[in-house]
Amino acid sequence: MQQIPAGQLPLFGLTFQPTTNNGEISEQDLEDDGVTWRLVGRYALSDDANLYASYARGRRPEVLAASGPAQPGTAGRFAAVEAETVDSYELGAKAALMNRRLRLDASAYRYDYDNFQTVEQRGTLFVTTNAGKAKAYGVEAQADLAVTSDFDLLATYAYSHARFETGAYDGNRFRLSPDHSFSLAASYRFPLGDGEFEIRPSYTWQSKVFFDNSNDRAIFQQPPNAFVADNVRDEFQKAYGLLNLRLAWTSNRAPVTVEAFATNLTDEAYIIDAGNTGDNLGLPTFIAGAPRMVGVGVSWRYR
Repeated sequence: MQQIPAGQLPLFGLTFQPTTNNGEISEQDLEDDGVTWRLVGRYALSDDANLYASYARGRRPEVLAASGPAQPGTAGRFAAVEAETVDSYELGAKAALMNRRLRLDASAYRYDYDNFQTVEQRGTLFVTTNAGKAKAYGVEAQADLAVTSDFDLLATYAYSHARFETGAYDGNRFRLSPDHSFSLAASYRFPLGDGEFEIRPSYTWQSKVFFDNSNDRAIFQQPPNAFVADNVRDEFQKAYGLLNLRLAWTSNRAPVTVEAFATNLTDEAYIIDAGNTGDNLGLPTFIAGAPRMVGVGVSWRYR
């Protein structure tokens, strides 16, 4: 039988090795404090329009990342991960036009991160680490138009450029952060019997996302951190859209609403997460998004 050198064995198997004296407690203290703030200014251009600006400092406290002994029978290991800070800047405007039938909101923002805290998988352990500097900037906009008293249109759009700027993740995208996303919705209402009937279709779309800050790059998925090398970049979700529909009837005589709905009407196949511990075996778990679902409901609103 061929012997495999111990140094070539992956860090897999026992998630936690026994500490000194087969279970002796390892301890380490950590104290942390910090200051956060937020400044906001607003200028009213008129009764129906205003501008605003904000500057804020956010903070995640310093953490003590604990992991098992490097070798069986030794003390547990601790590593202090510096506090994460983020400076956020935002400029925006809000307006109501066309006798307030059209409402517009728009904003631009920027986030500057220092000591970005993320979680890395090492063997079967998940360890908090410092990914260095990161930056995110983008725009968000929304429009709500009352075409008539019975017909409304709604649209939103967001652009977000969120990237790491230093360290091993340099150039990577933030997890679950699409560069582009938008939504469209409409609401049409008309009298029916002793009540009002509403038809409300909606559509949401987003661009490609990764499920981990490592962006499934092969360099982060090699032994000893993974039991089986993963050289295929497949743990992401490409761009997709979801179409939904809601039909509802509300009585004028009683606070009752009867509705029928359908989500993911086109039965789009997509995933909402991937990876985790099974990825170490070359068998990542893919969590599917909800398929087409239809249903009915009745609600009673107390007045």
